[in-house]
Amino acid sequence: MATAEAKNLNATYTVTVDPTAEPLTLNELKDRLRVTTCDFDTELGQMLTAARKQVEYDTHTKLMTQTLTLNLDDFPSGDVIELRQLPVTSVTSIAYIDEDVASQTFSSALYRTELNGQPARIVLLEDQSWEDVEPRYPAAVTVTFVAGYATAALVPVEAKLAIVEWCRMHWGDCDGDDKKYKNLINSIAWSGYWKSV
Repeated sequence: MATAEAKNLNATYTVTVDPTAEPLTLNELKDRLRVTTCDFDTELGQMLTAARKQVEYDTHTKLMTQTLTLNLDDFPSGDVIELRQLPVTSVTSIAYIDEDVASQTFSSALYRTELNGQPARIVLLEDQSWEDVEPRYPAAVTVTFVAGYATAALVPVEAKLAIVEWCRMHWGDCDGDDKKYKNLINSIAWSGYWKSV
């Protein structure tokens, strides 16, 4: 079965609404880095966000709730669109540019979502088909969805440790360990990201 990723090599994911919290608080990070002053709170807050984004990039996992779009040049040739970011909690909409170059919304009554699998999937219902899009329009299909853990308590501990280790590698005299960081990433990274499921 062909997937959206297989047909559209320029499929791209974009975060459109950032998380409102991080997996670790600033004070938790400062404790791990043995920072006792408030002089660097702004820099450490920025580093915490950068570390979370790096871990998300390296694992294809969204650690806190955020909204994303998947942009595709066309609908897939098969009946499945895969969402290759984990964990997906909901699909908001599927929009597309039709052959008259008008923006349309694909009816949610024509598909179902399977969000517990790896990857999460959008599946056409029986006897339904995707709409035709304007072939010269880049990123003619936009899938908007929500991914990430609802609270910091649900974030895997390995991801939190990886965030701390990345910060140790990039903060002052801290003795961060790149090998330790990679081992933590490998323990939670989604190995099926590049595979056709």
